[in-house]
Amino acid sequence: MSYKKLLFVCMGNSCGSPMAEAIMQNLMVKTSLYWEIDSAALRTWNIGRKPHKQCLRVLREHGLRSDHFCRLLTVHDFSYFDHIIAMNEHVHKELMLWANGNHVQNTSNVVMLGSYTKNGKSVSLIDLSPSRKLKAFRIAYYQIKDCCKQLILSQHVKIVRYDLPSTDEEDEQNLDTMLRSGSPESDKSLSEIMPDLVKRYPSRTSVSTVSSVHNCLEKKLCDNCGQQFLATL
Repeated sequence: MSYKKLLFVCMGNSCGSPMAEAIMQNLMVKTSLYWEIDSAALRTWNIGRKPHKQCLRVLREHGLRSDHFCRLLTVHDFSYFDHIIAMNEHVHKELMLWANGNHVQNTSNVVMLGSYTKNGKSVSLIDLSPSRKLKAFRIAYYQIKDCCKQLILSQHVKIVRYDLPSTDEEDEQNLDTMLRSGSPESDKSLSEIMPDLVKRYPSRTSVSTVSSVHNCLEKKLCDNCGQQFLATL
């Protein structure tokens, strides 16, 4: 699975970009992608501070959090990250000027988040700032999330969905099904992925059994199924 490094950038790194960072990190967990996600600022206003309280509040409303501390964009970021993602057109222009002023040779990886849409037409995301009302942050959350989903799809990666049992009874049923259907070649790394089953059924669960359960629950989705799965997140 391809490994990507993404950096979201806004002016102060306290509202839009840390929100995008938290949203994308959550999507990474749900799609079993292991990309490096970060965010940064073009200005020094908030360096070392946590994201703005409105940003954190909206993230909490959706069960998310941010441990990010605002930091400044560096010249090294242009060569390190696969994509430097501007939160809006104004930030994109500033990024290009910043890169030119700091003699950055390659800026082909600088893109706008609003360019990742279902119909291919760029959208203008709400320009968040501490002066914005909570409603604007809530609307921006959904705008950012939709664009992040399309960004994932644009990379043509295989999305993995895990259908984990929701109850102890379902755990038992899945284990029984796997035991009856036989076990594939064992894979020791899988015992680390599903330690809960090993602990729950120590007398009936071997490495090969864990492998069987894992293969049942893990589903690599085709492109169409991946789009449908992302749409539900």
